[in-house]
Amino acid sequence: MPLNSVLPPPPILPVTALQEQHFNEAALAAPVTHAALRAWTYPEPAVVLGRAQHQLALPAASAGALPVVVRGAGGGAVLTGPWLLSLAITLAPDDARVAALPVADSYRWLGEAVVATLAALAGPGVRARAQPPAERIPAPEALAWACFAGVAPWEVVVCDAAGGPPRKLVGFAQRRSRHGVLLAMGVLLTSCPWLRMTERMGLPASQARAQADALAACTIDLAALCSAPVSGETFLRRLWPRLQPMRSAG
Repeated sequence: MPLNSVLPPPPILPVTALQEQHFNEAALAAPVTHAALRAWTYPEPAVVLGRAQHQLALPAASAGALPVVVRGAGGGAVLTGPWLLSLAITLAPDDARVAALPVADSYRWLGEAVVATLAALAGPGVRARAQPPAERIPAPEALAWACFAGVAPWEVVVCDAAGGPPRKLVGFAQRRSRHGVLLAMGVLLTSCPWLRMTERMGLPASQARAQADALAACTIDLAALCSAPVSGETFLRRLWPRLQPMRSAG
């Protein structure tokens, strides 16, 4: 599809992690009648837990501690902040991209759209792929709580030309209701300060450092892939035509 064949994508709005969750709750409060997208960035960092992680025994918040928010979608914990671009896509229940598909396969179209966008931005030398379900990569046991420590079906990884393990760039989560489906996507734009998250999870100092190093080793960001800086706006502008039909909900 030509890049100028659709209206511009929505603006990327600066929000707190809690504001994002309120927007996502509202998006499924009434029947979804058409595909729409919102895009977020975060001036201030926070830890966002998956729905099933609300019972984790995190240390009580103290002065200067990162806020902790629980999202409505599943998956593991994410560290939001300026290094992360988040997209929230709402689809009607009968949208062909999700209707009658297992949860895992409903991500395939989105993962493949991201891979095509990366090829356009970073060139054919970047070996990105949407990971097939049969090749999902479980997180190490010690990092099972972290979204970016494992690779779920159709999440986007970049393969090392030297034969090293794939490194995760894009994570997915979703929520389904009788009103529609919300697909959430997080893209690492720049290096993520993983130590801030592992420390907030209450790990002893040595474990926090080791797990932060492990997260850095199994992830990659757009800044490391592209020869020129790629902003969230640039990435979204190149991805947007590959998501059609889609409206801006911004």
